[in-house]
Amino acid sequence: MTFASVITKQNVAINDSAKQNLLRYARDKILDHKGAEMTTPRLEATAATTTLRLHLSMPLTSSRIIDKGALATSNEGDIFFATIEEMVISPGVNFVDVEMECTTKGEIGNGFTLSQVDTLVKPLPYIDYVENITESNGGAERELDEPYRDRIYLAPEKLSNAGSEGAYMYFAKTASALISDVYVYMPKAGHVDVSVLLQGGDLPTQEIIDKVTDAVSAKHVRPLTDHVSVHGPEIITFDINVTYYIETDAVDKNVIHQKITQAIDDYLIWQQSKIGRDINPSKLISDCIKAGAKRIEVTDPIFTVVPNGQVAHINLKSVVFGGVEDD
Repeated sequence: MTFASVITKQNVAINDSAKQNLLRYARDKILDHKGAEMTTPRLEATAATTTLRLHLSMPLTSSRIIDKGALATSNEGDIFFATIEEMVISPGVNFVDVEMECTTKGEIGNGFTLSQVDTLVKPLPYIDYVENITESNGGAERELDEPYRDRIYLAPEKLSNAGSEGAYMYFAKTASALISDVYVYMPKAGHVDVSVLLQGGDLPTQEIIDKVTDAVSAKHVRPLTDHVSVHGPEIITFDINVTYYIETDAVDKNVIHQKITQAIDDYLIWQQSKIGRDINPSKLISDCIKAGAKRIEVTDPIFTVVPNGQVAHINLKSVVFGGVEDD
């Protein structure tokens, strides 16, 4: 018996090690090596960007230079943005716009709303005030195993240029680790439409659209006869209107409430995270039952076919606890 546990653990480790040779089961560093075999490196973390407008106290009579790396921040002062390139302020202008990049890579730099980045770390005497005129976005964490594995599966498509559907999908996904789904179609001869969806069902920002456009339009990628258009999918909305019930004898009803709430939130992410995914109330019911609901009444949504090129997004959500019922 003493050796049985050791032998079992050893066999499990050997089996896991062998499975790592297969792309389906590879993870972490092994998955990186699988990607290297297909010349498909993992996407590293990227920094969020924004456009900062510097308002002058009065027009200058001579040019001034804003150094590359000059810092700006918000009132909180814990996240900083740096100028990407050196910028020259010409005489006679009232303001100048400069591209900024978050000094910390990842999603932490996303979501700074208009005018929230409003402080120069090193004040300049001729600058009256500053403000970001675009919401900061584009920051992404290092690519996770599952989306990376999907890209490696698609990697053979890149052996030709982006003429096939799979090749356009591959090159589009290389633009940002934020991209969760891509749909490619040809509305008419010689024209290619690329719909892009971000993680959690978010629509792509203009920055992401520009990155995807650059990725699929490179000279070694795009066939000369293809006219490529990149955009977010068309939105169709749906409501959630549900009432759920819990068994009278349920041991911990508060925990069940929390699990049902989480199940509904997870359903929303699932529903909104893929282009062309049908609105499926059966999935919602199943998830709530698994979370501990005895019964669930779903008024909305009703089953709706979502065509390719469209994505379902939540409009209104109403979740009501109907009470307890005997089994």
